[in-house]
Amino acid sequence: MKKFLNFVFCTIFIAYFLILLDTVFFFRTGDSMRSVNLIPFKSITQYVNVYDGVRHKLVDMNIWGNILMFIPFGIYLMIFLKEKSLIKGVLITVLASLIIEIVQFIFSLGSSDIDDIILNTIGGVIGILIYKILMLITKDSKKVKTIITILSGIVGFPVIFITIMLYVYNS
Repeated sequence: MKKFLNFVFCTIFIAYFLILLDTVFFFRTGDSMRSVNLIPFKSITQYVNVYDGVRHKLVDMNIWGNILMFIPFGIYLMIFLKEKSLIKGVLITVLASLIIEIVQFIFSLGSSDIDDIILNTIGGVIGILIYKILMLITKDSKKVKTIITILSGIVGFPVIFITIMLYVYNS
């Protein structure tokens, strides 16, 4: 059973990582662009002030997408870190998000936006807090990893299936 759970954990983590990379680097359509926003909350405020239908969906996708995309990052990060420090987890999350934004800028893969770093960090912190809450409840990192593995399998396999279907459909 332990080998099976490790297989599920590794499979879901690798799939999550590949989907994350695809989403932040290759999901763009149209021409490459290079834009930068270094003013905190500028694009979030612009998105929130949009009220029409199509753009409102883009608001939800951008704000909630950035947050939701990094929740698993925070959870997996805490599983992999030997020292399960909240501060260390947050710093690594900020650094990972900053690296993503820098790479997007260098290779013209969309806009580089401080708000993306803020939203990604919020998602990562939510993931870290989920891990910490599970640790408070179980007081055993192996049990937490088992719980995360099972939940990752329940959520992850449908997400992987849908992602594969979208690739096939859009090819």
